[in-house]
Amino acid sequence: MPNKFESADMPRLDVLDEELGEDAAAALRARRRRIIARLLLLAGIALGLGAIGALAFAWSNADGRLRLELQSAAPKNAQRAAAQGEIDRLRGQIEVLKDEVKDLTEAQHQAAHTIAAMKAAEQELRRQAPAQYWYSNPAALDPTIGRQATALPPRRPPAGRPAPREPRQLDTAAPAPAPR
Repeated sequence: MPNKFESADMPRLDVLDEELGEDAAAALRARRRRIIARLLLLAGIALGLGAIGALAFAWSNADGRLRLELQSAAPKNAQRAAAQGEIDRLRGQIEVLKDEVKDLTEAQHQAAHTIAAMKAAEQELRRQAPAQYWYSNPAALDPTIGRQATALPPRRPPAGRPAPREPRQLDTAAPAPAPR
């Protein structure tokens, strides 16, 4: 589909400027004025943001609020004295807690030493005397055996085992055919 509007048929903007009587120099000056106005606006915005940033920085350095230094000195001294008293009280509590921790640590070490000594003594007792259990002592099971223990002959050592038997030879050959 062919284009209905050819470039030769389309009017040019330069022609309109010539018809209205505006010259190119005036259009250029108007454009420069708009650019300068925009740059001045941008500079004003940047200056405003810089001022806001400086105030925010000053505010943050002043513990979150801008203080007036016109307050009287007496309330500050009273607050400082109260704060110093509180600090002294807390330091005293810290010292007491340190002493308690030291005592508890010493008691823990002493308990660990006592436990280790008890375990060593228990192991020494186990090494010295063999364990006697009620079921390994027949005299403890039956009081009549205890009285007869002196009359019983001594036990014989167990006899040796007999030699193992020779395995039987099995005939693995097929059976012989039956006579006819």
